[in-house]
Amino acid sequence: MGDKEELDLSVIPRYEVDFKSLTSATSEDPFLRASFELLKEAGALVVAAAGTLDEQHSDGFARNEAILVGHLVRMTKLMRSIIAGIADGHGGDQQMQLVRQFLDSASSLKYLLEDPSDTSRFDAYVLDSLIGEKEFLKDIEKEAAARGGQKLDIELRIERSIQRTFDTAGVSESEIPPRSRLKKENPWPTAQQRLKLLGSTAYSAFRMGSGAIHGSWHDLERNHLDLVDGKFRPDPDVAPERPQPLFAMALAGTEIALEYIHKCVPDAEHLFRPRFEDLTERLVHGNELHEAYLAEIFNRSSDDIERQVLLDSGVLAWTCCWSAATASLADGSRRTCE
Repeated sequence: MGDKEELDLSVIPRYEVDFKSLTSATSEDPFLRASFELLKEAGALVVAAAGTLDEQHSDGFARNEAILVGHLVRMTKLMRSIIAGIADGHGGDQQMQLVRQFLDSASSLKYLLEDPSDTSRFDAYVLDSLIGEKEFLKDIEKEAAARGGQKLDIELRIERSIQRTFDTAGVSESEIPPRSRLKKENPWPTAQQRLKLLGSTAYSAFRMGSGAIHGSWHDLERNHLDLVDGKFRPDPDVAPERPQPLFAMALAGTEIALEYIHKCVPDAEHLFRPRFEDLTERLVHGNELHEAYLAEIFNRSSDDIERQVLLDSGVLAWTCCWSAATASLADGSRRTCE
């Protein structure tokens, strides 16, 4: 990376956290504001990392490198979705679902970055991703056969779209094995296996997001129903936004983006590392103050319902999951992108 091409990260605003106001906070509003602004900063830095090119990649990326960059971009879009929900006043109903999607990309990226030169990991990712597309084609063939072999226009469009996906992945339909065979020959790790790379509690957070996506009883009775005198009533109000998902997404995105730069664009590390480490320090301190605030409110509260709400909010405190990410950055023995 030549000097004339160096990215100027100073154009990305640095949010100065008023830690004094967080220390004396009497509500979650100051924490939500701080986590909101810090997530905006993190998202801008992560997308900058995704768009940083060295001379070898000045014209773009090959498939495997594109998978890494694509997950970074997807993570920033999910960050923006949470930011937009708060800015638009839509409440926190979608926070758990968005964080689950974010954790999926973060864990996949973390696994691939363990050894970016291991092409078998990328092959497993692609083949696992495309099994559903191949099964969809089989369903279309069955439906068409039931009509005497004629395919609907929408089915032809779907087939063309899926074929394009195969082409861009560099595989043919015949190369995509059944899931049972893929698990034996070159398995893509399960969500639980991948999420362990993010920390011991990351999978629990991922599963909580599943309940929000599928409408579990926990999600219904917490967010969409009111219990009044032993009977349930519909609750159309949106759930309040919480700071924890914002802190967690910003921390995870920051740490994983720095690992990507460290291993795949090392010439740019001197640009990103100081900024990422400075942001991480502010995020960790802000999250610690928020946890201290919640502990104080919980200890003061005598209302059983309020206690339960505070206990539930603690499920969102996943920022401890990301401590393992920083340790890996200093490990010079790790493989790098080729």
